Amino acid sequence: MRPTGWLVLTSAALCVGAWLILSGWTQPRPSVTEAVRHLRRGGPVRHAGTGIVDRVGTSVRRRDIATWTDSWTRPLRLIGRPVDLHVGLLVLVALAGFVLPSVALGIAQLVGLASIGLWVPAAFALAMAALMPWILHSHAMARSADVAIDLRHQLGAYLDMVTMLLAGNTGYEGALDHAARAGDGLLFRELRRRMREASTTGHSLVRALELVADDYGIVELDQVAATATLSANEGAPVARSLAAKCATLRSTLAAEQEAAARVRNDKITPPLVGMALLFMALIIYPALDLN
Repeated sequence: MRPTGWLVLTSAALCVGAWLILSGWTQPRPSVTEAVRHLRRGGPVRHAGTGIVDRVGTSVRRRDIATWTDSWTRPLRLIGRPVDLHVGLLVLVALAGFVLPSVALGIAQLVGLASIGLWVPAAFALAMAALMPWILHSHAMARSADVAIDLRHQLGAYLDMVTMLLAGNTGYEGALDHAARAGDGLLFRELRRRMREASTTGHSLVRALELVADDYGIVELDQVAATATLSANEGAPVARSLAAKCATLRSTLAAEQEAAARVRNDKITPPLVGMALLFMALIIYPALDLN
């Protein structure tokens, strides 16, 4: 590579590194307003599914890959993204990752910023074609996991409301209905929608809980519905059963958060050890007198 190319690449790397250090160092602590806005945020945006991305995803899924993309339906539903749209995005991002680096490296070689052969752009293009869809899919699954955790916390609040209403001598189905009207999160909206459907078709409101649990994969809500049905049929106190389920859910969420915190602490250890070894090498190397 020519000296001009090295100078440009080194300057760009230094600028990007300085920007990352400054942006990370000056990261402000989130305010209470932002935290409240996060709690009151709306549900996932529903996509119409009429664009070219959906058509690409639909055509790709027809080619014998629908079997291993069916498991994405429930996680992607949490973020309001159809599977066809997600598959189309993966395909287009893979094509972009394959074409754009090759074009950029070709232009750099024509201008004289780099002098490389054929194998380096080809390997880089293949790596980007595999890496960019993986990053997009991982980001979508991470967002889905965050929404799933929020749904479980909303379920705890919903069970608290149901328990308080039952303790106030409210009817069983009336407590389920009034508790669903107490919040504006995704779980509360879906419960209200399913309860309207259940009331229209003449089913019990417990059926609405089962439908929401099946739509979003909330195992705890399905267990709550089964507990409520069994308690109502056997004549057991429903309020006591729901209160016990709420306490179990709270302890489970606390245990999962503690385990996640321990995993994050364990991930910090290897970089710290690496930095310590690097500093030791920098200190010891001048004293070796290898000349």
